[in-house]
Amino acid sequence: MLLVGCGGAANSQSALSGRLRIAGSTALQPLVSAAANLFERQHPQVHIQVDGGGSRAGLAAVTSHQADIGDSDIYADPAIYPDPNLTDHIVCVIPFAMVVNPDVTVTSLTRQQIIDIFSTGRINNWSQVGGPDLPIVPVVRPQTSGTRDTFRKYILGGRDEKGKLLQTDSSVTVRETVAHTPGAVGYLALSVLTPAVRVLAIEGAKPTLANIVAGRYIFWSYEHMYTLGDNNPLLSAFLDFMLSAPVQQEAQRLGYIPIAAMNLNGASASQAVTRSLVAVTMPEPDRVLSPTRKEE
Repeated sequence: MLLVGCGGAANSQSALSGRLRIAGSTALQPLVSAAANLFERQHPQVHIQVDGGGSRAGLAAVTSHQADIGDSDIYADPAIYPDPNLTDHIVCVIPFAMVVNPDVTVTSLTRQQIIDIFSTGRINNWSQVGGPDLPIVPVVRPQTSGTRDTFRKYILGGRDEKGKLLQTDSSVTVRETVAHTPGAVGYLALSVLTPAVRVLAIEGAKPTLANIVAGRYIFWSYEHMYTLGDNNPLLSAFLDFMLSAPVQQEAQRLGYIPIAAMNLNGASASQAVTRSLVAVTMPEPDRVLSPTRKEE
């Protein structure tokens, strides 16, 4: 009877079946796609569709029941998304980076210089910041982008952007546009970084865990997976899987920061957020969970 019982438990775990649709943040998409592939291998009767579209598109999809999970780089404002069942699952941290075309020799910009490139227009040639005599082409994300919201909030201080507006919200599109446009500068998640573009330091600091924890680098965000509750066993199992050791190790390999590496009010994320379930009414972590980053 004991053997039967153990076999039954194993079969119950492997008997997961069904479909999930996940949409939203293109910054989080590489990790979610990798996790979905691993999960499907363990559970052959499961199919998980992972789409991009941007953080706001993900929030719209989950709140309109068009997706089971909405991936987002930003918090869902309760004034815009008032459903009390909307639940936030924090799965990792994503550092963002300023990137330039390989022809640009500049290695670091100050926040004010970035503001003058992307917002005021006072800096429009790389020679003004110690680079070549080459016009600057700022590449700007559309309004659906959570990366754009983070950039405007923490780097531009809430200012509007000016530049070459991308029509499609995709981190990969940013990378390819910057790589193939002389003088271009943009911003993207480390998860899609390749040698096709060069990373700029901000105020002399690169996007590393040490610099983020020390408060020297402020261009980063928590990555969220929003659901309307998690009563579905398949949905619940996949959310748990996102915090499992294999997925968090993959997160680190892809350029994310595992959530356990961040200090949440003196406790590890795994202690403070057991399954990363955070009520939507909780104050933004960059206000209360990060020991260093300040609101603008």
